[in-house]
Amino acid sequence: MSDQRAESSNRLTFATEWIERSTKLVLVGSLLTGGTLMVRSVAVWPPLAWLSLLALVGAFLAARIFRTATTQMLLAFSYLAPGLLALWLGSFGSWDLAPWFAGLVGVMVGTSDPTRWTLPGVWRVPLASWSLVVALSWPVVWWRELDFAPELVRSTAGLANNGVGVPPVTANLWLLSVVLTHGVGILWFDWLCGKFQRARVSQFQKVIILPLAVGWMMSMSVGIYQSLVDPGFINAGHWAVLRRSSGMLMDANPFGMLAALWGAIGICMVLASHGRKDEEKAGSRTDATVWLVGLVLAASWYGIWVSGSRSALIAGLLVLLVLLRCAARESRIFGRRGRLSTGLVSGCLVVVSLVAMNSAMVGPWQRLLPMLPSLSWVSVGELIVELWNRNGYGAAATQMFLENPLVGVGVGAFNVISPDVAALLGYGRVVPDNAQNWFRHQLVEFGLLGSVGWLVWVWMFLRLLADRRLIAAGSSARLVRGALVALGLASLVGMPTQNPALALTFWTLAFWYALLVGHIPQSFSPRVSRRLWIGVWVVALTHAGGLAYLSGSELRVPFRAQRAGWDYGYGFYDEETDRANNGFRWAAGRAAAVVPVSGALIELSAWVHHPDAGRHPVELKIWIDGKLALYSLRENSEPVSLMVRRQARQNSVVIETWVSRTWRPIDYGEEDTRELGPGVRWTFYDP
Repeated sequence: MSDQRAESSNRLTFATEWIERSTKLVLVGSLLTGGTLMVRSVAVWPPLAWLSLLALVGAFLAARIFRTATTQMLLAFSYLAPGLLALWLGSFGSWDLAPWFAGLVGVMVGTSDPTRWTLPGVWRVPLASWSLVVALSWPVVWWRELDFAPELVRSTAGLANNGVGVPPVTANLWLLSVVLTHGVGILWFDWLCGKFQRARVSQFQKVIILPLAVGWMMSMSVGIYQSLVDPGFINAGHWAVLRRSSGMLMDANPFGMLAALWGAIGICMVLASHGRKDEEKAGSRTDATVWLVGLVLAASWYGIWVSGSRSALIAGLLVLLVLLRCAARESRIFGRRGRLSTGLVSGCLVVVSLVAMNSAMVGPWQRLLPMLPSLSWVSVGELIVELWNRNGYGAAATQMFLENPLVGVGVGAFNVISPDVAALLGYGRVVPDNAQNWFRHQLVEFGLLGSVGWLVWVWMFLRLLADRRLIAAGSSARLVRGALVALGLASLVGMPTQNPALALTFWTLAFWYALLVGHIPQSFSPRVSRRLWIGVWVVALTHAGGLAYLSGSELRVPFRAQRAGWDYGYGFYDEETDRANNGFRWAAGRAAAVVPVSGALIELSAWVHHPDAGRHPVELKIWIDGKLALYSLRENSEPVSLMVRRQARQNSVVIETWVSRTWRPIDYGEEDTRELGPGVRWTFYDP
């Protein structure tokens, strides 16, 4: 009996382990698949696919021999890659970072088990759930944005997936960039937990933080050059016109946010390199340490100012408050030189403010000042409403969540759909952008069901940030926590971690903080129960299934076009006339079009002209507004017709056709080389 129980227990353990490992394996496979689709979709840079493959394989092999050096090299390029690519290519898109993503994945897969999570037990399930929801749902969104007919849609010139003209390929490139940012970030956090759970903090700082610091200093140097000499140097056109520095990041907002965060990170590095344990106990600091702290803070605030980022200004102020609080509470941070330190820091801030204000760049205060309310309650109320609606993006997000609260609109889809929703709400067609709030953005894209994982993890991490262990962790933990809190508060009014480099920085800071307060276990955590892992799969599969259902109905591109009033169609050839001078169109094997209506009744006629239809009948289907209106097995070229009454207050109708097979006139001695399906004619009448 005991042997049977042991065997049963072993089977359950094996099943639990297999279910757990499958979640990470799916994530890795999803990243590789998404990266492959991304590089194959970029027609303007053909070598991208080969460079990404070389980066993946090269990093994989190099990391197995020179793990530290390979990791440090990739990290050093985190803040430099966008600018270097822009110099090389003349422009920059998020998809151009594919080789950098590939290199990181190569390092992580090459130096760890790609099927085993090394996250602490309490974090493993929510983060695995988050990653699995992304991995299983993004293919649905990818197919949907191509209307489940990739070859037809990609071959149709001038097709757009929203009212501001974003092409389907561009929409999917953005989707894949978002997927890689989510997935690589979680995988990176897991990799850090596995490689540095037994390491000393100093080793982590040397291997991970130091190369990031090198890259940041180089990017910051470029930002200074842009602000003082040439605003157009490695600075995307609109940022130069707006007179805002972006360093090497090609985006001023993440550059400013990183400047704020590196104020805290840089001071942590200074304290770690210039202070020994015995010095900390004695409460003394060298003059060099004090000067370096002031220099780091000055550089941080200069970067914040020339970036013009308002959210970075908020984050920088919070980091400064944390630093001053540390100085007030713990004399060992500045020792007996407290007054000197305070004076030096204040002097640096005054000097850098004067220099920044005299530069040609637009600072955050100049952009924030017009938003500030007067002393009336009406003005304050208007500001609160605007902070929520944010030029239509917040209002669009609220509307999208109310329409699809359970499964959302799909990962990476908000930027594409929001211009049309904002227009329907009366804000006009805004340019594609995020929901101006990270948490709101995730809820809109994932819905309540898909957000279970990240919501639980955020709640757990907030509890860790408030943990009493911080009291004994020292000034470094306080500063890192300050940086994380600053980033979190900025995420209430923006989406800084939409940027891949900033997302990587966040996950690195999260691990660093957990390491400093002793939350990372010194050995692998015990396995999580099988029921929880089954729950992870059930949530992810249910979310993907629900999203697939909505993607085949109201979230389909033709129905979005019908609702928002923009042209959409593929598969129909140009209009022709028959012998009676009546207009009609030939369709391909599958076709769809949003057709403006001009009458209460719609008469639709369709026929096939296949020469062999008598011997091999052709199936014909026609849908109107997503409902099957006609199914016929055609054996001749006689037309079949139907009459449909349009719905009230409907300005357009979605007409779709499908045939079981096409034919080419050229194969029967004619000159026409097209693939022909049915002939279709639609006419509108008023009774």
